[in-house]
Amino acid sequence: MVIFVHVALGVIALVAGAWNLMAQKGTRRHRRAGWIYTGAMAGLILTSFAIFQLTGAFGPFHVMAIVSGATLTLAIYFPLRREYHDGWLEHHYFWITFSYVGLVMATGSHFAQYGPAGWSMWERGALWWGVPMVIGFALIFWKKEKVLNRLRARASLAE
Repeated sequence: MVIFVHVALGVIALVAGAWNLMAQKGTRRHRRAGWIYTGAMAGLILTSFAIFQLTGAFGPFHVMAIVSGATLTLAIYFPLRREYHDGWLEHHYFWITFSYVGLVMATGSHFAQYGPAGWSMWERGALWWGVPMVIGFALIFWKKEKVLNRLRARASLAE
């Protein structure tokens, strides 16, 4: 049952996160989808600590869940405390996008057993973790100025 809930929360987080990355930022819908993503991710992280089928004990996926919890916490900390942080928007942008890339990488880990015939586990890991990481980080840094400038312009119009 825990795995079913874990998978369901993962799907919700993947969909809400993807929608939010593509949607207009700063709107009520953006915040609502962000809270759905945050709730699903929090549940996903918590349920991961009840899953031990792969190693039989605390393992690398649990460590990655802790890292994921840290990125998620930082992602929501800055908008909630924006009055104390001039650069809150940039911090939020980086941490939330890193959180989503980590989610895609974690999803890929479930496919690590699949890959081209004859590939080692390391090569499949590079495929399912490395490719999303490289693409995700490239997009994060490529889109950064465009997204942040658009948000800053909208914020200055609202003042």
